[in-house]
Amino acid sequence: MKEDRVLDAIISIVGKEFKNIESKLAVPEIDALEKLKPGIEKVLSSAGFVSESKYNSLKSRADKLEERLNKLEEG
Repeated sequence: MKEDRVLDAIISIVGKEFKNIESKLAVPEIDALEKLKPGIEKVLSSAGFVSESKYNSLKSRADKLEERLNKLEEG
């Protein structure tokens, strides 16, 4: 599962739980979840997940390097 989807799922689950207990506690709004996002991203990244944009960037670089290698091998 991609990091973006995992992060969205985690935020969604936590958001639902906040809504369930909102009437009992003074719980911050969804904006508070956005403050947690960088920390969650860091944890996911350390677990080996990467964002889709980072994956696409690295894949693009790898493809370009492969093209260069192929040209060098032909030449």
